[in-house]
Amino acid sequence: MAELTGSNVYLKFMGQCTECGHCREACSSLSCAGMNLGQIAKRMLELQRQAGEDADPAALAAAISHDPSLVQAVRGCFFCTSCQQACFAHNDVAELIYAARVDFQNLGLIPRDAWSSVLVDQEWDIFTAYRAIWGIGYLDLTKHLDTDYGAAESDCEIAFFPGCSLAAYGPELTREVFATLEELGGKTTMIDHCCGSPLKSAGFYDRAEALCKRIADEIAASGAKTIVCACPGCKNAMKATMERYGMDVRATTVSEYLLEKGFTPKRDCTGLPMCFAKSCQDRDGSCLDATRTLLNAPEDQTSVFHGCCGAGGAVSAFNYLRGDQQADAKLSFAKDGEMVVTMCPTCTYTYAFRQMSAPRAVSNYNYLELLFLNGFDWNTVASQLNSMWTGQYGPWLASIF
Repeated sequence: MAELTGSNVYLKFMGQCTECGHCREACSSLSCAGMNLGQIAKRMLELQRQAGEDADPAALAAAISHDPSLVQAVRGCFFCTSCQQACFAHNDVAELIYAARVDFQNLGLIPRDAWSSVLVDQEWDIFTAYRAIWGIGYLDLTKHLDTDYGAAESDCEIAFFPGCSLAAYGPELTREVFATLEELGGKTTMIDHCCGSPLKSAGFYDRAEALCKRIADEIAASGAKTIVCACPGCKNAMKATMERYGMDVRATTVSEYLLEKGFTPKRDCTGLPMCFAKSCQDRDGSCLDATRTLLNAPEDQTSVFHGCCGAGGAVSAFNYLRGDQQADAKLSFAKDGEMVVTMCPTCTYTYAFRQMSAPRAVSNYNYLELLFLNGFDWNTVASQLNSMWTGQYGPWLASIF
């Protein structure tokens, strides 16, 4: 029989799902597909069985690709967990869709251009290429590694995990946050990696796990007992990694850590009209709550909207219109003149670039930009990203991506 690596996950999900339909009502992707989560699992197994024992994997791939509802349900998932929150059984939607994405990848159903620039476990991805071309580096901050700046150190207190977007597109802000963490918490090193999320979205789950193991080894070598992440999604990934390998290392976000240390924001934003974007990865709201406290933005004086910004799950690579629609839908919660305050730098990036093509009368800031003096210059980032492909580095980028 043509094998699906996620068969056990699909069987497990079918045993747990009552197909009540609440997930479909809560999720735009499932609504578009006309499927609930249990039907995804059932359909994957049905197509495997119909392909037969002697079927070539190509036949199974063709059968799946000719089921547009199934493809929409799997490739159109933002991993925002709206469906899971609506599920009475709290079934693990991420496990199901990650398994399906792995099978899609193995069967060649996710085109190369959807993931070639975000292979974040390799030397070159879009973020490291951008940094190399524009002279952005952090070797002086990665104290746990042997570099030209000195031998590896193993007595660090803090490991700072800025993540891809912040490290690439906000270098001055990255360094300002690093310096503050070191001032407040002692010797700090920087973990200059991605959390692996883009790999999981592309169906490279094992590679994402291997990358997290590399990170775990570096943290262990640094001696750090706290890893401070800019993004709630990175925090979740690091927390899971520390637990997986039995490491006594706490994962937290920058705003939570700063609140613990009694940090005073370097900007006074009291009374400014803010609309907070609660990252779908900030599931317990801890980053949002800490940020609002630091910014003196009480709940009864500011608004909050929830859900994915449109960047999650690499949906834009499958259907860019749905990514744009999601960004528009979320930005529409903010009133004219309000500041949209995001918890995740990738959300900030997504809203900034959407505003360039579809302007609206709101501003857009990552929470770190309001706590510190430096920020993102998205017009410069856009110009530099575009010129990378048309300038002297264009042929090189085309060859690796």
